[in-house]
Amino acid sequence: MITKIYILSFLVVYFLIVFVIPSVSVKRKTGINPYVFKNTDSAHDFLGKVSVPITSLIFIVALVNLFYPECLLYFAPFTWLEISILKYVGFAFIHLALLWIIVAQVQMSNSWRVGIDHSAKTELKTNGLFSVSRNPVFFGMLVTLAGVFLIFPNAITLLVFVSSTLLFQVQVRLEEEYLKSVHTNPYLHYCTKVHRWI
Repeated sequence: MITKIYILSFLVVYFLIVFVIPSVSVKRKTGINPYVFKNTDSAHDFLGKVSVPITSLIFIVALVNLFYPECLLYFAPFTWLEISILKYVGFAFIHLALLWIIVAQVQMSNSWRVGIDHSAKTELKTNGLFSVSRNPVFFGMLVTLAGVFLIFPNAITLLVFVSSTLLFQVQVRLEEEYLKSVHTNPYLHYCTKVHRWI
């Protein structure tokens, strides 16, 4: 029971640390709303719309695990992956990924955005974690979702991991096109030195 409460609590804290706190911080420091997804039919805004229900599935799995664990059978569990060592690896993944994301967000500082902000030119970050990954926050999120899948190996968490991977692949490419147009040669040079993921 303690583990079930912990994983749900961790996910709530994770959401606050990864999205809410840095967004509030940037808003207070700059007056800019870092959440820049709009209610349009563009490819960029479509990603913002579909990411919310997909991400919410993780919380549903954790809630069901806590209050109605017998219902996890309806999520098509991969019982052959329900091994203690894999769950420990999963817990290691989500905690290390959170630490990684926190460091990346601190290094981003006021450049933090949820989506692509065409109204402001943010600083090009190339130091710290950005010297080993062009998208350290997205990479950390993927590691988190991989960890959640190892903790709850079922069709729902696999769906979230696979669909989020596809969404992130599209999102980072849209961001790359934007950064190329804004930072031009410095960004192109940066891309030759640092991989998209790691």
